[in-house]
Amino acid sequence: MFKKIVLTFNLFIASALILVHFSAQINPLSFWPVAFLGLGYPLVLLINFMFLIYWIWGEDKKYLLISLIAVIVTWSSNKTIFQFSSNAQTLSEISIMTWNVKNFDYYNWSGNENARSEMFDLIKEHRPEILCLQEFYTEDKGKLKNLKELKKDLNYEYHYFAKTYSIDNNRHWGLVMFSDYEIINTGKLVFTEGTRLNTCMYMDIALAEDQNARVYNVHLQSNQFSSEDYKFLGALEYDDDNSSAKIIIQKLKKGYVNRAIQANQVLESCLDSPYPSIICGDFNDTPISYAYKTISENMKDAFVEKGVGFGKTYENPTPFLRIDYALFHPMFSINDYESISNKLSDHYPVVVKFGY
Repeated sequence: MFKKIVLTFNLFIASALILVHFSAQINPLSFWPVAFLGLGYPLVLLINFMFLIYWIWGEDKKYLLISLIAVIVTWSSNKTIFQFSSNAQTLSEISIMTWNVKNFDYYNWSGNENARSEMFDLIKEHRPEILCLQEFYTEDKGKLKNLKELKKDLNYEYHYFAKTYSIDNNRHWGLVMFSDYEIINTGKLVFTEGTRLNTCMYMDIALAEDQNARVYNVHLQSNQFSSEDYKFLGALEYDDDNSSAKIIIQKLKKGYVNRAIQANQVLESCLDSPYPSIICGDFNDTPISYAYKTISENMKDAFVEKGVGFGKTYENPTPFLRIDYALFHPMFSINDYESISNKLSDHYPVVVKFGY
């Protein structure tokens, strides 16, 4: 009897893994509830590995085929969740960093008065040749001239700041990119859906006399959870009318749908690019999502190529939430990948070294 229960549960978990794997192909515009499945993928994958171990050590080793087949079928998704890789090197090595800096802790979310200076120090320590920042804040006059200070302190010759919001012609929010390479063209994608604080920008740069590239800096739609929403999720307590749960589900639904539309816009722009593309930024979605699958189509994921472990990029209790990415045209070789764990922002900076 016990064996039948275990076998039935194994079949269920293996089927769930395959179902969630293919769910990322479904556009949330067509059927949004399926988008939620991607959040549970790492757990389902882990349980399947536990079943593999269970059957290996048991007498009925033939049953390990159930989870083994499921893992093989879903391999393209599995390698976006966990990786074992080694570093490489090419003659033309370039470093790029992408980081959602959460306005350099302008609102003191971290409770650390030194967060801004420590974030500056971290960027200076790695000093990438190309720097992409999301949720960037700067002032023209005042103490927080972040744009001017970063360009000066890190000695960047070129930059492009795509403003999404300004107050008093002095305080500005948006996305920014810094580059050691000459910028020959810039552009901004205005998303047709979502808040104006979420956008996508790009710059065409001259890597060499005979090689240009287009670098995208992306910030897809967030779920816009309030402090009350996070408090509710942390406590996992339901109010009598489930109003808090309903609000969270509606926000998640809106986020999935808007990101699907935005991802299609990014893909369309990338396909129209005259140069090989690099796409960096905060996708606000997991690798098992329509947004990621769409944008990463025919691209190299730097984590998949050279990452180690789960590649977590978002500060939360789970060990595997990766929502920040660096994707590359196949012509580029990925030499090294690092997600730098810290609590200065709610996101971790991702640093990639690549060549061509």
